[in-house]
Amino acid sequence: MTTIRKLTEWLSIHPTPEEIARAIVTEYLHGYAARAVRFGRINSDDSVVVVGQYGFADSEQFLGRVIPGQEWRASDSESARILSGESSLKWGSNSEIYIGNLRHRGVIQGHLVIVFCKPIADSDRAKVAELVDDICIPISLYMSFLDGPNFKSVPGISNTLRASESAQLSQRQTLILEGMVEGKTNHELATELGYSVSTIRHETMRIYQALSVSDRHEAAKVALSLSLV
Repeated sequence: MTTIRKLTEWLSIHPTPEEIARAIVTEYLHGYAARAVRFGRINSDDSVVVVGQYGFADSEQFLGRVIPGQEWRASDSESARILSGESSLKWGSNSEIYIGNLRHRGVIQGHLVIVFCKPIADSDRAKVAELVDDICIPISLYMSFLDGPNFKSVPGISNTLRASESAQLSQRQTLILEGMVEGKTNHELATELGYSVSTIRHETMRIYQALSVSDRHEAAKVALSLSLV
């Protein structure tokens, strides 16, 4: 079974973005010592939003947050320089970073950033690049679904229908959503509710999917507008 087919079949059971990112590192790129992955989309206003990630120490800072174009382009990281077009290469200078393009209808809609534990040997770079680009195909499809009518508010869909869909939130997710409305961080919610930060983050992404939103601010707005909390 090819990588594309295997990953596509798995995506059909709707894993969370965090689960997808973890699988890319621990299963699909394990043989090349991948240590972290981050994928997200580029919005029409040049802002970006991180949809899924695994292995980054700064995950709390970026996951689910809409980052203005001026902010991410000003970053001094090598991946930001590649994403901004300053470098035409997809590999970082030390061959420890590779960036794949996520496309929809031929247009780049986002990126998949892979970080390896050690530089990839010259003899393996083409093979690794091909594997990552193969992975980008089903991830691009997944990202396209996130932008579809099943994931976003669509004119003509009643609040009653959306409230019915949102009623599928578990008690734990509802408590987390209440915390979001109050402006609490994942760390604060973890301490207050007695769960790990990883669990709070996992449930947060499920809340985003249920409410058809992409960040905490939007989740709070929907929760208040539909009287969910």
